[in-house]
Amino acid sequence: MAEHPTPKIAPGPGVPDGGKARLLVLDDEAAIGRQLAAFLEDYDEFMVRVAASAEEALEELATAPADLCLVDMRLPGMGGEDFILQAAARGQCPRFIVHTGSVDFVLPQALLDLGLTYADVFLKPADLPTLLEHMRDTLRTSGRLGTPAPGPIS
Repeated sequence: MAEHPTPKIAPGPGVPDGGKARLLVLDDEAAIGRQLAAFLEDYDEFMVRVAASAEEALEELATAPADLCLVDMRLPGMGGEDFILQAAARGQCPRFIVHTGSVDFVLPQALLDLGLTYADVFLKPADLPTLLEHMRDTLRTSGRLGTPAPGPIS
């Protein structure tokens, strides 16, 4: 595997400057969650957690916030949109990337209002190196979804 420099990330709440980026992968398909986690863990710049439901993901974030969440939109129980809105409002994750199998997916206005764009939407199966680079770019910037802060995003 090619050597990649560790990008400087804008740290989230509780992460020292230059620390590993805390990622949360939310996907109800266990094989996809495992594949994404295994791929991302090959890079020493990430600490990866996986959740199979939005409810489980919110419990994980209550324990330890994330710097970025990679979110499937079609989930049993609470959907991806509601998860993103709740995690953002609680200040538990400042950045989100959508990973969906819905080829006709349209970004809801509430997510556009948070700052997500169609550049943040990846269709399954995503090209993993392209997804990785977008994650790195997203982590390098802090202005897109507001500065990471322990309080709610306004």
